[in-house]
Amino acid sequence: MEYALISFDLQGTLTNSAFSDEFWMEMLPELYAKKYAVSTEAAKRSLKNIFEKIGVYDPRYYSIEYWLKELGVRENFHDLVLRMRHRPEFYRDTAELLKGLRALGHVLIISSSTTRQCIEVELGDHRVLFDRVFSSLDDCSMAGKPPEFYARIAQEMRIHPRAALHVGDSKEMDVENATSAGWHSFYFNKDTPRDALLAELKRTLL
Repeated sequence: MEYALISFDLQGTLTNSAFSDEFWMEMLPELYAKKYAVSTEAAKRSLKNIFEKIGVYDPRYYSIEYWLKELGVRENFHDLVLRMRHRPEFYRDTAELLKGLRALGHVLIISSSTTRQCIEVELGDHRVLFDRVFSSLDDCSMAGKPPEFYARIAQEMRIHPRAALHVGDSKEMDVENATSAGWHSFYFNKDTPRDALLAELKRTLL
């Protein structure tokens, strides 16, 4: 099928999640531990409880700025990035796929629940591969990726939802919610070997 728009999730689909995982699972607990004078392990438990309580459709779940302000951190996100061990890693195999799709004239976008500042850091020079970048939180004032997010994108891009395909690794956010909005979806299931996933995706797109 020829799609008028091909949308991609970012973290875990196009980029390695190690960078994001380090921030949320290591750096944020360290900042929390410093703020409240507790051990890092205690901070991890507290943050886990907080995130479970607020849930994935709460803006605080994704907002780096909220947490830096809440914890009284004077450094900005870019300063913290320089302290991190992991750097954003854009998968080479998907980069080649995207270049091939662009060469064929496909319209490509990013549809992410991540904040725009984090998206830009993770995309780096690969930003040129995409026609548009959408952050649900920053661009649409929505937390997570509810069906309304996909509806907003279709409206913004002036396409019928059935002409759009979204690719992502979250069963709920990327598949169920996109489908509920009338989009086609491709589940980038990380339990499947990456080579097999890409081969199937190429058959779907090319």
